[in-house]
Amino acid sequence: MELARFSAPAHIDDVGPGSDFPVRWHGLVSALIAESTEVSGRGAYVNPALRPGARDRKRAITWTGLSRPLLMKHRDDRRAAYAAAESRDVQIEYLEWHVEKTGGRISRVTFTTETPEYWTLLAEVHPDVVLALYRRLVSPDVAEEDLFPDGGAYEPRNRWNTTDGIVHYIMPINSMGDLLGVSQEIEPSQHAVDGYDALPYSRATGADARINFDVWAISRLGLSIATADPPGLYMIGWDDSGWTKPDGSPVGDYWTIQRGAPGASVRVSYEVPAEEGFLVGDIRIGGREIEFGGQIAEHITMSAHVVSEGGA
Repeated sequence: MELARFSAPAHIDDVGPGSDFPVRWHGLVSALIAESTEVSGRGAYVNPALRPGARDRKRAITWTGLSRPLLMKHRDDRRAAYAAAESRDVQIEYLEWHVEKTGGRISRVTFTTETPEYWTLLAEVHPDVVLALYRRLVSPDVAEEDLFPDGGAYEPRNRWNTTDGIVHYIMPINSMGDLLGVSQEIEPSQHAVDGYDALPYSRATGADARINFDVWAISRLGLSIATADPPGLYMIGWDDSGWTKPDGSPVGDYWTIQRGAPGASVRVSYEVPAEEGFLVGDIRIGGREIEFGGQIAEHITMSAHVVSEGGA
């Protein structure tokens, strides 16, 4: 059985042949995973780059994209939860978004699950590629100085990834390191009975609690668990059933995968085609017009994927 070689998220190839970026990315990811961690019971979470195994049992760990703590805090005022969730600094479920408006109404919302580690390494190895990607994904007006101030290192919190656009995560606990770190968290002596019982690092996030609970449950079966390849965080689906146009009829398919693939999307936009004659902000969800990106994020299913096999 061969050892794993970690691919870029969603198998995206931004660099082409001849680059050492894939090798360096593999090394970066592998360094975030211990060879073996007894997370719970008789099983273990292992590094498949160091521990060979078949691991042919696949599992998608899923949650939704809107902050659970905000929903709990504002349980009697959903609009207040949506309003609070518009700050990137509280978008903690491994999903971040950027809202664009026309005439005061939402015209497009772009969602990302891309990690800062990927973009920082890419900027180190191929700064020209990063600049070209920013210009394609966000704006042709992106200047090299915007991303590499004074000719120095890449600045993740540049204007095109904060106020004027979005490319990858900036919220501090959204990262590949956090995903793989929480996956290796050891279960307390008191077994968690559900996601609400599993609150890693004292963070009441839906994502981390779900990852903890599922990994612990698999490990208690005595299985060897590892991140699936390619490691990453993905939008695996979205549900717009019941959403209506201004005339009350069902909405069309206004989702566009910009990076990744169906079932493994890392960049998705939601925008009504111009010929429809209305904006995203004119769409109603449950009778409520879309005022915030969080109203859409709540209907996006997020996932991280693990594989397992019998025996630790």
